[in-house]
Amino acid sequence: MRPDSDVLFVSLLVCLSQRICKPIGSKENGASPALLLIRHHLKIMSKLPIFLFVLVIGILLLSVQISVFPQERIPWLSNIGAMEKRDSITSIRSTANVTVSDGKEYLAESFYVDPQRSIFRIKYPDRTLTQGVEGKYFWSFDGKEEKEGTPQTETIVLGHQFHAQILFFDQIHRGSIVTEEQSPLSISVADDRAAKWSMVHDSGVLRTMIIEIEGGPTVVNRFSDFRRIDGVLLPHAISIDDGERTFTYKFTSIEFNKGSLGDYRAPEAVLTDEQKLLRYHRIVMDDHFFENVDGMKSINSDMIVVSRGEVSRMSEAESDAGFDRIVKGKDHYIYDDLIRPIVKISEDGTLGWVIVRVYAKGTYLDEEGEPTEPLEFTSAWIEMYEKIKGRWLMVGNVSNFVQDE
Repeated sequence: MRPDSDVLFVSLLVCLSQRICKPIGSKENGASPALLLIRHHLKIMSKLPIFLFVLVIGILLLSVQISVFPQERIPWLSNIGAMEKRDSITSIRSTANVTVSDGKEYLAESFYVDPQRSIFRIKYPDRTLTQGVEGKYFWSFDGKEEKEGTPQTETIVLGHQFHAQILFFDQIHRGSIVTEEQSPLSISVADDRAAKWSMVHDSGVLRTMIIEIEGGPTVVNRFSDFRRIDGVLLPHAISIDDGERTFTYKFTSIEFNKGSLGDYRAPEAVLTDEQKLLRYHRIVMDDHFFENVDGMKSINSDMIVVSRGEVSRMSEAESDAGFDRIVKGKDHYIYDDLIRPIVKISEDGTLGWVIVRVYAKGTYLDEEGEPTEPLEFTSAWIEMYEKIKGRWLMVGNVSNFVQDE
């Protein structure tokens, strides 16, 4: 998850006062890549003469204050006890009983990893509807078939990630235009999701989330019944007014770091060929993001890789070591699609390719798992697939990278 500016600031001050950087945490217990990177460099700098150490620390403090998303723009985090906790949260899963003013009742589930990995599911008495945001591909699944969604699907799915919006408002709306109002106290963002999102708080106590949908209704979400989950104060009741109906959510479960995206996806058997290749691309993306290459290994067959002016072959027998090398020494906290993948399938249905553009950010790691330097790139690539014995397998990948100017 995204590092917090005041945690960085305070940790640096502590390091300065002690001339060493005590362990802030580790990758296993949830320390952010930025914190680990600072710790690594400060261990080295602690050996410098004191006047040089102080000078370098001063430069670091200035750069942190300038470059990191200001914590004061999400002032409720401290009040709910989330500042130290949120870097250890890798996912949020919730379940709620919902009653509607028109008499309907249903069960609602949400699952959030990041803005490009989110699910919203409604269980009616007679049917279940699941909607997903996976990269720039939005989908819905009614239990029988998967259909491609629209930008409104993304707004619906992220709009129902209530607790993620509270904990990761800056992550969900990164790169957005931010405005701050004093009366009432609120923070608003206008992003590329055709909506304006506002959080209204009372002296740091979060009260309301307002979503003004372009060409659609204004949805007002009011939070109440705050209780602690693993030390974090979160609402267990939410009233939603879309101008026509009101929805009352009573949460029966809010969990951190439980579940997976695979728990909500449609079975592969019901997917079209195009949808299967879109799914396989998400496997590639998620394996990089989660640093677990089991998915890529399962869809590989004697792959030819073209990248950085080199051509190499990776046989199925060599795939374990080959894919491990791809993710080894890297820790990504952003691995996002920049466009909706372009999928083409040959007329005879035996060959397919997926064209994508991806942005990634994180850190490089040394052999001990300590961060050494920032990692950031934009890349476009083509994934090539062949249907072998009735199953799509990846047989090639051709990539290029945007060069620094």
